[in-house]
Amino acid sequence: MNGNRLDELERRIARLESRAESGAAPERPARGANQLTGVLHAWRRDAEEQSLPGTVGYAGYVAGRELLWARQMPLAELLSADWGPAAGILESLGSLPRLALLRALLREGCRTNVDLQEALGANQGDATSGQLYHHLRELQGAGLITQRRRGEYDLAPQAVIPILTILAAAMNVATDPPVGPPIAAPQSN
Repeated sequence: MNGNRLDELERRIARLESRAESGAAPERPARGANQLTGVLHAWRRDAEEQSLPGTVGYAGYVAGRELLWARQMPLAELLSADWGPAAGILESLGSLPRLALLRALLREGCRTNVDLQEALGANQGDATSGQLYHHLRELQGAGLITQRRRGEYDLAPQAVIPILTILAAAMNVATDPPVGPPIAAPQSN
């Protein structure tokens, strides 16, 4: 090992030890976070300038569907909002058969009820047409899918990026190791 590499390793160990002694959370950028860092710093600056507790947002692009979407919501507004409407969406997404249907629609676009019956059957064995229509009705009721014609379904365009964002966030919560002590949410006025 050459001297430069050894010096760099010693500096990195010293930084880690310093963080551990100070109790600071380790720096671990999320996959793809480097492209959003500028946006995050701008949100932080805006929140500090306006004395706001923070902001939450999401963005995405889906090729083929030509969807480009970005949303931002002040944290105080989110914390004081009625979360009731979100419960139905989250309930719809909390079902493995419905997630299988959404995955088929995300991957392949508009599908017939026969195609979706196969996707559902692959997920839960011999699924009946009654089970398929139950799940499709729930997804439609939540505004996540639309029926183009009789027996043809597709994702609601305005729901694609939010669905993918919710899934990505849930996967992060389920699989990412904790990065530090939990932070208490600010109280809204």
